[in-house]
Amino acid sequence: MTEIVFAKTRYHYDSYTDFWYLVELSGFPIIYVDEIDVSKDYTVVSSPMNGEWRPHINNQVDRPHNANLILWNLERPSGSGGVGSYARQSQQLVYDRHVDEVWVSDRRLAQETRTRFVVLGSDYGLSEPFDPNHEKRYDFVHMSYEVPRRSAVYNHFPLDTIAPNCWPPERHEVLLSSKFALNIHQDGYPFQEPLRLALFAAYGLPILTESMYDSYPWAEGYMIYNPYDGMEGRLRQMLENDYGRWRGFGLRARDRMCKDFQFGKMVREALS
Repeated sequence: MTEIVFAKTRYHYDSYTDFWYLVELSGFPIIYVDEIDVSKDYTVVSSPMNGEWRPHINNQVDRPHNANLILWNLERPSGSGGVGSYARQSQQLVYDRHVDEVWVSDRRLAQETRTRFVVLGSDYGLSEPFDPNHEKRYDFVHMSYEVPRRSAVYNHFPLDTIAPNCWPPERHEVLLSSKFALNIHQDGYPFQEPLRLALFAAYGLPILTESMYDSYPWAEGYMIYNPYDGMEGRLRQMLENDYGRWRGFGLRARDRMCKDFQFGKMVREALS
């Protein structure tokens, strides 16, 4: 297997904090996008792609293209073009040799966009030190941008029962103090939110999620599914039930995603 390195943008994206921590926990070397050498025989994985990428690759057009350049696209296929635009952009990147391959972490999205499906796993280290018996102060946590579609559900619950959105180091205590994780799609496309789910899994949180086309590697017994209509009622029902039952969902998912589908393991298998 050739060397695998990850390339990050100079611009810092808060929403990719967990992605880069997973890279570190898995022991992969990290460089910056402007340090990529296309003539070198190695594999470079990057996410997200911004304006730093194309000019740097274009400036090396006279060099032999020996590197295997991979964009791990974790952005949602939203916007005016939807899934079709998402697919065309991915194909154009490959056609122009700006990347050699595009990965996505939703199996149905990969099928629809003719990109490669690679599971985005989690890691126990993302939640250390972990305490499954930590006192629960909040009914649920969502760690998501509050668009109207989501707020329409959140607003049915008292503010002091909802865990606040925050970043490390404050976030660790917040996640440990939450009973459930609630996952609602930002838009009408029922695709996964891989990074958010990896975070929730590391903390062993029972996840109530809006329905998806294809949730693999998640499945019944590891996550609770419900249509958008009825999310409020379903969460209230779960809050009234025996929490120990739901806690089992979260702890099983933690082992599944942090051991069976550990982040670095998935990357190495994809490139073996």
